[in-house]
Amino acid sequence: MPIDYELLELQLCIVTKERQDALLTVPAAVLTDRERMESFLKFYQEQIKGLDIQVAATYFASAWRVMCTALQYMLSVTPSRLRFSLENITVQVVVVNQFPWVYFVLNDPEETPWPQGERDAWRENELGGFYLEVLRPVMESIAAVSGVPLTQLWGQIPLGVQYYVRAIAGKLEDEAQRSRLMEDYDYLAKELPASWFGLKRNPFNVKQVLLDDPYRPGEKTPMKPTCCLAYRTDTGHGYCYGCPKLTKQEREAKRLEIMEKMAASKAQ
Repeated sequence: MPIDYELLELQLCIVTKERQDALLTVPAAVLTDRERMESFLKFYQEQIKGLDIQVAATYFASAWRVMCTALQYMLSVTPSRLRFSLENITVQVVVVNQFPWVYFVLNDPEETPWPQGERDAWRENELGGFYLEVLRPVMESIAAVSGVPLTQLWGQIPLGVQYYVRAIAGKLEDEAQRSRLMEDYDYLAKELPASWFGLKRNPFNVKQVLLDDPYRPGEKTPMKPTCCLAYRTDTGHGYCYGCPKLTKQEREAKRLEIMEKMAASKAQ
């Protein structure tokens, strides 16, 4: 199956041409510089109405989940891949539906085939290389500038990647591709060595705590691994229902609040 560029753009905010309506455009490679990262985060903080730079830090860390997802998708489904390197990525902030989204532009959209030979022999290097050379330097720069612990920043990514991977799997008609996508995701989450991330533990290896889902009664939703700091935005959002900081009583109050709002919305 060829790379689905529509999927990359519409679901993952990954494009091959810069958007002309961007509020800010920054080469990803410069974000390893602390001054450039600080400048970016301060701008992004204003756009998301963050009360401090740490909110921008967690939100920006979370944005990279789409790149992780795209890598898993190409690894499992397509015969070729796009070059994910800091030198080949440009970051843009674009307002879509009144929210400032982070878009990732691939400067050179040339496709190259995956390595030949047994997949198990090269899969670790392909996945690990991305985290070592691309995402790890970005995360370490964010942490250095914001003071947010690395583990908290990495914790913004796993649930999003899991969600997107499952959504893509659900749309694949080929059973073999679906199985390979989920198998490769399991490898990422359970087997990829933590050393690639520069951490003591693989951040994707999350022990899930399931909660009652107020948005889908009767179903479950996982608790977030770490707090995203959404409560420190000037948006009235408050704590997320799945925030690990909430007590059992606070979460129940949040669940009832969400269900009341949903009921009121349906009644209108």
